[in-house]
Amino acid sequence: MKVKISAQRLHRALAVSLCFLLSPFSALSFGDNNNSSFEPVGKITGLVFIATRNRTNSNTRDVVRANDNLSTNTSGRMRIELQDGSTLNVGSESDLKIVKHNPATGETSVDLAAGHLRSRVVRVRKSGSKFEVTTPNATIAAIGTDFFLDVSHSRTHVIVYSGVVVVMVGRGAPHSPARFALDVAAGQNVWVDGNGISRLQLTPDDVEQETIAETMIPDEVVNPIAANASTKTKHSHLRRNVLLGVIAGGAIVGALAARAGSSSSPPTNTPSTPTIPPQ
Repeated sequence: MKVKISAQRLHRALAVSLCFLLSPFSALSFGDNNNSSFEPVGKITGLVFIATRNRTNSNTRDVVRANDNLSTNTSGRMRIELQDGSTLNVGSESDLKIVKHNPATGETSVDLAAGHLRSRVVRVRKSGSKFEVTTPNATIAAIGTDFFLDVSHSRTHVIVYSGVVVVMVGRGAPHSPARFALDVAAGQNVWVDGNGISRLQLTPDDVEQETIAETMIPDEVVNPIAANASTKTKHSHLRRNVLLGVIAGGAIVGALAARAGSSSSPPTNTPSTPTIPPQ
């Protein structure tokens, strides 16, 4: 009986010892789950259901962490305010994750696998600051810009509302000499697919308004940030239209001046042959 009791005490002592020895590893494991890969990067400030974070229904004011899987269904939308003040409007049928966001350095990296995303990026005046969105076939870099992406597995459509973005073919190192890059300014749009980047195209006003509506949350109808972006869009188009008007007006004035010059030229005097009076 004494031998049996001693064995039980020994087993219990071993179990306690193992728990004590393994506790530091548990703490290390917990610490790994809270490293920089899972740090908070922003919060959800607007929702149209169904929108999920890591396959769980999201709620307004939920904290978004780096590498969270963010998704929306056919009617879902989500607005995320990043810690530096930039705003991401996620449209329906979208899948993305915020891989990195560091307000101190101004570095942000977003991976958009599919769907619709409007990015309103604050201007950060720091060397090395950048805001990049990668898609299956392109990388879009911006600073202080408002732009829209429509992404599928085979192509990426880039529409710029204000500022300038750099569109690069493919994913990965942005400074690779093999990658082709194109600057896209406000009022312009391009497509990226297996054939590369399309030519720059002017974006019609109705297309801009339609794409803005595709990611808008209902409360943004009176949201001053959205109104400010809309004003920038109108000002950008106004400058473009004024420029086109000046060019066209100059051509018309030039044509009228040329016509007026030809019609008002003095008549040519033909010398008359003197007549000899009859003898």
